[in-house]
Amino acid sequence: MKTLKLFGVLLSAAILSTSAMAGYDFDVHGQISAVDNKNKTITLSGPGGQLVIKVLPYTEIKGDDCGPFGQDIYGSFRDLTVGKFVKVEAIPYGGYNAYAESNAQAINPQTGLPQNMQLTAKEIEWKCYPRAY
Repeated sequence: MKTLKLFGVLLSAAILSTSAMAGYDFDVHGQISAVDNKNKTITLSGPGGQLVIKVLPYTEIKGDDCGPFGQDIYGSFRDLTVGKFVKVEAIPYGGYNAYAESNAQAINPQTGLPQNMQLTAKEIEWKCYPRAY
């Protein structure tokens, strides 16, 4: 019985901590305008200008509906090519610590984005289908 209560407490704590951190990542949509293989960054162009995003070794890179039966395929950094439209799930460079009270000056209060606009990708995704032509 004690084990069941302990499991319930741990599960509740995990759910609450996950939901608390969920607000710190956000989606960025744009077209890749530059790929820097040396620094492992991509530059996205969009209506608001250009944004440089760092790609880490554990970043999940995948093509949505790209497999033969519509399943996702997983890629690597070399699959990120200029001209590809992507959706990036990003967090501020430095991780969730950028939102800590001790680091409050790092975040622009009006936008909720980092002052230096350095972002790290958690996931990068592109769609294979449907296409206009």
